[in-house]
Amino acid sequence: MHYSPIEVPLKASGLAKRFGAVQAVSNVNLEVGAGTALGLLGPNGAGKSTTLSILMGLLAPDAGEARVFGHAAGSPEARTLTGATPQSAGFPAELTPREVLHYTAACYGTPLRLDELVDRFGLEALVDRRIAGFSGGEVRRVALALAFAGSPKLVFLDEPTTGLDTASQKGFREVARTYVAEGGALVLTSHHWDEIEAICDSITLIDKGETVLNAHIDDMRARTKAKHLSFALPRDTAPPDWMQARHDGQRWHVETAQSDAVLRQMVEEALPFDDLALEPLALEALIEHIRQEEALQ
Repeated sequence: MHYSPIEVPLKASGLAKRFGAVQAVSNVNLEVGAGTALGLLGPNGAGKSTTLSILMGLLAPDAGEARVFGHAAGSPEARTLTGATPQSAGFPAELTPREVLHYTAACYGTPLRLDELVDRFGLEALVDRRIAGFSGGEVRRVALALAFAGSPKLVFLDEPTTGLDTASQKGFREVARTYVAEGGALVLTSHHWDEIEAICDSITLIDKGETVLNAHIDDMRARTKAKHLSFALPRDTAPPDWMQARHDGQRWHVETAQSDAVLRQMVEEALPFDDLALEPLALEALIEHIRQEEALQ
């Protein structure tokens, strides 16, 4: 894939959408560059699904605009440049994955890389079987392959690994990372924080219909001194209350911006810890710390 540096795969500004008395989206702004992946995050009911539908051109916003490589989202020009896997996908039961993929590629007017898609999404045993007998996970793998069948420059994936087993989830992550490394642009929603962290360069956090955080993950890590500290203690031993540690059944965990001071105090109090690990914050905790720091400014 090759892109002009002046092309912006996806840009949205001031998106708003109301359904009757409900203001689903009121002020969403985001941008996705070529060769990058954006994680679209937010609690249930925050406006993620509505935002994604607007970005994909399935809903018209009441205000603001979304543009795909300079074209209005949902326009014929934008549709030829995008692929998508919605949260729920279904196919005519009598068709095979081979037929579905060939039809999709023909709609885009691009050659079908069937062998590559079959290999990447583990469809070898399924490609010539009728979809009628497929499990939910098998249908999901076909839906994911479909998003890439037209060699799109921008792909939207809504909860892509729903119903997939662990091996298929791992394979999907490799496909997504390869696509981005080759210059593709990706927008991903997922309830799996580790999935967002493994694939995405940046995040847009939506809450109550508004963008509350747009940030690169590396930039967020550089902005905070907070770390994740974990350790083991002998049975029937607990850390002091001042640590505000939590236990997961095996190890104790502390998130702190003063890890050096915490470690010194643990040693001074002769806490009998073992198997100590100091790591960057997981993405969910990182975002929480960034928002807390911003609220104090």
